[in-house]
Amino acid sequence: MSTMTATDPKATVLPLLEGSTWPGAPEALALVHALPVPTSKTEAWKYTRVAKLFNQPYTTPKGDATVTLPDRLPFDTTRVVFVNGHFRADLSDDLKGQKGLVIDSLKHHLAHGPVKAHYGQVAPISDRLFTAMNTAAPTDGLIILATKGTKTSKPLHVLHITTDGGQLIQPRDLFMLHEGANVEVIIEHIAQGNASTSLINGIRESVIGENANLTIHLLQNEANGPSHIGLDGVTIGTKGHFSISTTTLDGALIRNEVKVSLAGPEAHAELNGVYLLNGTTHCDNHTYIGHDVPDCTSDELYKGIVAGKGTSVFNGKVYVKQDAQRTRAYQSNANILQGDDARVFTKPELEIYADDVKCSHGCTIGRLDEKGLFYLRSRGVSEAEARRMLSHAFMTDVLERITNEDWRKHLAYLIDAKLETL
Repeated sequence: MSTMTATDPKATVLPLLEGSTWPGAPEALALVHALPVPTSKTEAWKYTRVAKLFNQPYTTPKGDATVTLPDRLPFDTTRVVFVNGHFRADLSDDLKGQKGLVIDSLKHHLAHGPVKAHYGQVAPISDRLFTAMNTAAPTDGLIILATKGTKTSKPLHVLHITTDGGQLIQPRDLFMLHEGANVEVIIEHIAQGNASTSLINGIRESVIGENANLTIHLLQNEANGPSHIGLDGVTIGTKGHFSISTTTLDGALIRNEVKVSLAGPEAHAELNGVYLLNGTTHCDNHTYIGHDVPDCTSDELYKGIVAGKGTSVFNGKVYVKQDAQRTRAYQSNANILQGDDARVFTKPELEIYADDVKCSHGCTIGRLDEKGLFYLRSRGVSEAEARRMLSHAFMTDVLERITNEDWRKHLAYLIDAKLETL
């Protein structure tokens, strides 16, 4: 008679999470042991199946790998480089040149007071397995501390390069903006070689003080790149402003979670996203905006084109607490399907307990405008060019929300190049 022993599906990652000295690591590791891997029966992960991420062994990421830096962006930035999750000062620009700003490896500042005060507070581990995994053993991360009234003189360009497959990379960022600070960050992921069997499990916590302004641009454009599971936890103080624009053009399995707390009166959050998916790329944008106090505003717009066997998931929730009177919240998700195998799952949600509010949400799934296509064809435009023109126009209102004109032009160039392949 033979017996069968159940094996923990997380056995492929557990050895890499042991022995960490980061804050809260022992408690987080215990939770990793206790929490199950999300399945299609887990509502928040219903359409994004992650069990396959645990079907293979992982190794510790290699920080000293040799990389080839890409050309700089076509406008002036301060470049910060991470290789396989490890900060590389030798590849980064001088980060100590601006008074009032601390830009460095988070690992170097774990004992400092501001880090102790905020680390793990905006994105607590709770019942989310991937947060517990990251907290148990972060690889490294970026700290940005902007003191009162400080402004970045040019955008920070944070470049994450993944070189090989089979790595478990866990970036952990902490951005802290004091009163009146203004910070703009461009975050770009690049795969060099075949990194498709690696997993990036990232957490970024942002604390935005009174009248402070944080702008994040996130670009995901990785052929043969790793799977991405990411969470942005954000808390915004009185009259603070947070904006994130997420552009997904290529990748394998991608999950972008944004969880915002509007914690001070007159705080504002703006979440924008564009995705162009083909092949078998799976992109899940999962957002939560909590209106916790009165007189706050939020605006959310995601648009995408899904072709081939691509899959898009959008789940956006706006939660208005009972005391959050005079809330203004808007949310929209629009999709164009190309081909019979492309799939879109969209679920906008509003949960309101205050009575003096203006909130709206909506979603659409459709095809390219046939009348518009006919009009352009009738004027001598080829069908392929007409489709590209209409597709570009479909996403224009999202791009126009990007206030950095240089970055907007660069994205438009990348999007047009991607449209050539759909």
